[in-house]
Amino acid sequence: MEWRKLIFTLILIVSIVGSFWYLYDFASKPVFHDYVSDEVWYVPASRNILHRLGVDLTYINETTGSRGVNVIFSNKSVRIKYQYEVEKIAIRYNATREKEYFKFPGVYFELPTEGFEAFLRELSMALPEGTYRIVPGFWYPDKENIQNYLNTEHPFLGKDLIMIGMLLEDRPVNWRLPGIIAFLLTALLVTAATYRIGGSYLAALIALVFTLTDPTLEAMSVVAMLDIYVALGVSLFVFLLVLERNRLAAFALGLAGASKLSGGFGWPVLFVRALKRSENLVDFLMTAFLLPALGFLLPNVPAMIVVGPVDWFRAILGSFRWHLSDKGGHPAASPVWEWFINGKAFALHYDPNVFAGTDPYLLMAMVILVFAMPWLHRRREKILEPFGVFWFTVLFFILQYALGGTTQFSFYATALVPPAAVVMGVSLNELLRWEAFRDSLRVYREWIAGILSRIKTGPGR
Repeated sequence: MEWRKLIFTLILIVSIVGSFWYLYDFASKPVFHDYVSDEVWYVPASRNILHRLGVDLTYINETTGSRGVNVIFSNKSVRIKYQYEVEKIAIRYNATREKEYFKFPGVYFELPTEGFEAFLRELSMALPEGTYRIVPGFWYPDKENIQNYLNTEHPFLGKDLIMIGMLLEDRPVNWRLPGIIAFLLTALLVTAATYRIGGSYLAALIALVFTLTDPTLEAMSVVAMLDIYVALGVSLFVFLLVLERNRLAAFALGLAGASKLSGGFGWPVLFVRALKRSENLVDFLMTAFLLPALGFLLPNVPAMIVVGPVDWFRAILGSFRWHLSDKGGHPAASPVWEWFINGKAFALHYDPNVFAGTDPYLLMAMVILVFAMPWLHRRREKILEPFGVFWFTVLFFILQYALGGTTQFSFYATALVPPAAVVMGVSLNELLRWEAFRDSLRVYREWIAGILSRIKTGPGR
């Protein structure tokens, strides 16, 4: 058993380290030194929240050594009146880059670090107070009203984690670093949950392989979007369920929903667990409702501070209308049932291509395993919980579609991968008859030994 544990540990370490190196290298390629796909919404929202909290970010151009800053005017007429004056000041301080925004009143500069503060001081003397504001850091995408956008149609945990990366430095690879770490943590949690259920290193490794090679998870880990954090929250929820840490699992479910509401779609599994295991009414209410609510609310505190608790709550309630509406026939739209056959992968980037495709082998296996689940449940009782999380998540996505939210995308399937990988690892380990392989290897060894014996004794002997 010790040598098995050693081999398992080595494979796990090599897989995690190798995956980190590959994904970080990919996410930091020069071609990705800008906004990729829906990063144009989530990253500016994170920057804007930090700015309103009084946190100034830093971006240094590695080639020129200059520091980035956005000068945002209060309106278009103020921009017309003062932009030329601002540009003259920037030139005097040897600006190495200027980027003019056309869809909102602003301009981006990169200035040598030694003159950066002096530039800001002269700007404050040249322009009346209230006519502009300074947002240091990376440039904005040129989108309508993006300088004020806060992405209140989604909860804030994912953006909180993107903010942590931005605090290191406001550059693209740092926006994505928390997502890469979330991907690796998801793999570790899935592996641990599978081993806990199956009691087998082989089952755990099967789940690890399905997680690390999943095209949806891998694609979402290298862009600063929200769905990889949904996967992390769901995997933490499943892991704690398997450990029978009910209250912690309840809090983790709230965290999963605090990245996107779809992270909380496994709540019926928690509700059933609370009904069965709660010692009294208070324990039931705590597990089924209060702790998930707390896990959901805490990551949203930065947004509540910025917009106020009442406005934040109104925005969350109002988001249901947005989530349950059709977005106008998006060409990449893919309803939930298409995810099972990778019907339409969402394109995040071209050249190099990054597509959030699904793994039809993993997802279709979950359909087939419906017919084997009673037998599997008798052998490994806890497998029913990740299986339930998977199918309740599917059912809620179907409900969303039925209620009008017909614009769904393949990358939403990230929430399905952790429970599916756990079930797949345990199921394959149970359903495959490994003695067939062991007996076959014994026969092959006997054949090889016989052949070698004949070669040694020579022909005709």
